Amino acid sequence: MNVNELRKESNPFSFYKTLIILILVLIVVKSWNDTNMNMSFLIDGGRYMHEYIMGNPEIEDSGFFPPNLNSSDLIDYSLAMLETIQMAIIALVISIIIAVPLSYMCSRNILNILIPGKTPFHEFIKKTIYASATLVANIFRSINEIIWALIFVSAVGLGPMAGILALGIHTSGVLCKLLSEGNEAIDPGPVEALTTTGAGFIKVLVFAVIPQTMPHFISMALYRFESDVRSASILGFVGAGGIGFYLFDKMRAFENNDVCTIIIIIVITVWALDKLSSVIRKRFI
Repeated sequence: MNVNELRKESNPFSFYKTLIILILVLIVVKSWNDTNMNMSFLIDGGRYMHEYIMGNPEIEDSGFFPPNLNSSDLIDYSLAMLETIQMAIIALVISIIIAVPLSYMCSRNILNILIPGKTPFHEFIKKTIYASATLVANIFRSINEIIWALIFVSAVGLGPMAGILALGIHTSGVLCKLLSEGNEAIDPGPVEALTTTGAGFIKVLVFAVIPQTMPHFISMALYRFESDVRSASILGFVGAGGIGFYLFDKMRAFENNDVCTIIIIIVITVWALDKLSSVIRKRFI
């Protein structure tokens, strides 16, 4: 590649790049107008937000501050937060059990290892498996956790189990997408080297695929665990257990001091889990 070609390729204002930028700008402007976004509404309504947070001076305990520091209430909320974390842990285990094999079926390169033939029949089987697995994963992650929770509440009743199943199903779909992208980004060299020696699918998977994908797997699993803790915090709104039950109850009763306390507990918990996951990432990634 000569200097002129290099300049042409590296020019940030080429015709096609400029056209793409203009299209993206038009999409953003059109979306902004169609959704009636107007920052003046937020600025004009700022005083109402301030009044809601600080409370009405004429109504006692109508504000968020100071938070409720009653010891018995703190114990109840802390135990509910612990239940929320436990829900996220079990949901993560369920999602991993579902997502890992599903992600292999959603990865074309892994399917080529599993079904090495290139006849029309083999290609048909691989395309069928890929399409079916992708459809299942899309359904799992397209439906929000709240909707899944409502479905499972109708099946198993109120309580943490419905929330765990909702988080597990939704997270398995998200993890499948994330893990399959990691699977397809692996270096094919070790896979080809083992394949040429006559190694079977299990050996190739264990010695060539998993060692490359493990750092990505740990990172995505930790990310989804943190996300599941946040999501589990609101599943109680539909009776699916966790601290969300208290949060919804106190918000509905306008007991904003308790709402503030619960929010603080959630924020501290998420912060602590973020620090813990950072330590784990440094250790294994």
